[in-house]
Amino acid sequence: MSEKLSTLAHAPWHWEWVPDVRPDEGDDDPWAAHIVELFTDWTSAGLDAARQSWPADAEAEFPFTADAVGHGVVAWLRERAAQLPAWSRLAWGAAFVDGEPRWAPVPVVVEFRRPEADDPNYLLELMGAGGVEGDDRPPSVDYVTTLSGDGFRIFALGRTSDGAAYGRVGAALRLDVPQGGDTADVGVDVLLTTLVFEMGLMAVIGSGIEQLMQQIAEESAPPPGGGQARLGFRAPQGEVQS
Repeated sequence: MSEKLSTLAHAPWHWEWVPDVRPDEGDDDPWAAHIVELFTDWTSAGLDAARQSWPADAEAEFPFTADAVGHGVVAWLRERAAQLPAWSRLAWGAAFVDGEPRWAPVPVVVEFRRPEADDPNYLLELMGAGGVEGDDRPPSVDYVTTLSGDGFRIFALGRTSDGAAYGRVGAALRLDVPQGGDTADVGVDVLLTTLVFEMGLMAVIGSGIEQLMQQIAEESAPPPGGGQARLGFRAPQGEVQS
């Protein structure tokens, strides 16, 4: 059992961003096509197996197709992303076990904030590292170092009003990104939050969040040869700084 849990704790993740701009109706949507292709590849085998076991005398035909799953994921992610304020973005992840996607899409809200204090320790209180209402026990806190700054991630078990267990997951990262030339370095506090309800996903979400933190740090740094970083920053007013 401990070996299995150790394997889960180090499961590889795939992380992507939901784009900000939705194409006009009728325009091609490369991101949607990409998501449909991904989920078609990831779900085809499982759906084929389920289709084979569908009762031959069932009144209705097997109702699911792989591309329909992908289109459903696109709509769900876009709906969630549209609800976020201008200084936030929605990331989604997929966790893999034995080379196969086990959980996807896992949504994470990522906020980009101007630092409220020189000392980033205020982020611990902001993210509820000491516990919040609904937590069953004090959160665990793990510190994370990235190439562009340091941070932490937290995990706490909680329960809904009807007794269902969930994992409260949060993380924060103080990024100090060198811009080069006469441009001042950019200091940004990045906050990540999500809730997970499946026990197996609770075992892997910590490493997944840390992988996303590392990816954010890498995408925030300008390339070695100069140029613009892959990931821009949103100020609370919605201004993109890069």
